Amino acid sequence: MGPWGCLGGRISPEQGTSAAGVSPTGAAPAALTPVGAACGYKESGTLLHVADNLDVCLPPTSCTSEVCPPPLGTCVEGKCVMKAGYAGIQTLPQAWATYYCQLSTSGCNGVTQVEKVEVTAQKLGKQLGLPLCEGAAAGADCVGIAASSPMVVGNSQVAVDAQTQLPVRPWGLGLSEASNVCYHLKGPGGDAYVALTDRCGGYCKCNGSSYQECGACVNATDMTPNCPCVGTAPGVADACCGAGPGCGAVAPACDWCATNNHPHFDLDQGTFNHLCGEQMVLGSCQLTLVAPIACPLGVSWPPP
Repeated sequence: MGPWGCLGGRISPEQGTSAAGVSPTGAAPAALTPVGAACGYKESGTLLHVADNLDVCLPPTSCTSEVCPPPLGTCVEGKCVMKAGYAGIQTLPQAWATYYCQLSTSGCNGVTQVEKVEVTAQKLGKQLGLPLCEGAAAGADCVGIAASSPMVVGNSQVAVDAQTQLPVRPWGLGLSEASNVCYHLKGPGGDAYVALTDRCGGYCKCNGSSYQECGACVNATDMTPNCPCVGTAPGVADACCGAGPGCGAVAPACDWCATNNHPHFDLDQGTFNHLCGEQMVLGSCQLTLVAPIACPLGVSWPPP
C-alpha cells in the first residue's frame, strides 16, 4: 500500500434516515460529540453539508491534482475553480461504502498513521464504549476504520504545492489522528463509528501511463481519473470502463475516490459487512447517515 492509501474503487455502484449521533436502540454511545462548523485540525477545517444526514469535515488543502482533478477543476492562485457540472464532494449527494482490508490480520496498515490502525480503532472503541465491528454481534453498534477521498483526508505526504513548489506541510489534515474527527455511519445493516486512517486513491492515468492507483499522479497536471460512475460532469460521467451509462456491470478499475465527487468510505471488511448487511450490491452499499464526531486520539501530527 502506497503513502496515498488504498485502492478505493474496485467495483462499480448501482445507482430511511437516522438522526446523527443516535444508535439503532435510541441511546447515544458514551462520549459522542458532534463537531462544530469550524472542525478538524486546529479547527481549520470546514463542515460541509452534502445532503440530509450527510455531512463531512473538509480539511484545509493545498491545490494539487489530487484535490482538484484536472478534468474537473483548475488550480487558480491556490484555489480549485470547478468546472460546470462538478461540485466536488457535493456532485453526487449520496454516500457510499466499499471495503479494502481486514483489521484482524493487520491488513489495513498503510504508512500514513502515527499508530497502527488497530490501536486507533481500539482507542475509538474505548471512547465510545463499543466493540470492533469485526466480531461484533449483528445489530450492535461498533467501531472500525476507513479510508476516504483526498478532499476529505487532505493532501498526501508526497504532494507538492504548485505555488511554492515545496512539499505540502502539514499534510493529511483530515485523517483522524490529525483532525480528531471520526464518523458515525449508517448503512442498510446498522450503525458503525470509524476513524479515518488512510486515503483511497482511486485509479488515474498521467504522464503517458495506463490507468493505475493514483499515487503516482498526485502532482501530475494531466492526471485523469478513470470512469468515476457518479455525478453529472460531462466527459467523465457518461460511461464506466466500457460498462455503459449508469455503470450497471462490474468494472474492477472503476474509480470511487480520485474524482472526489461524493462522500466515500472504504472500510475494513468487518465494518463493511456490519454496515451493508445483506443489501451489499457488487461490493458496495449506500449509506444513509454520515456524521462527523469528535474523537481526540492524543497523538502529535504529522508523523516524524
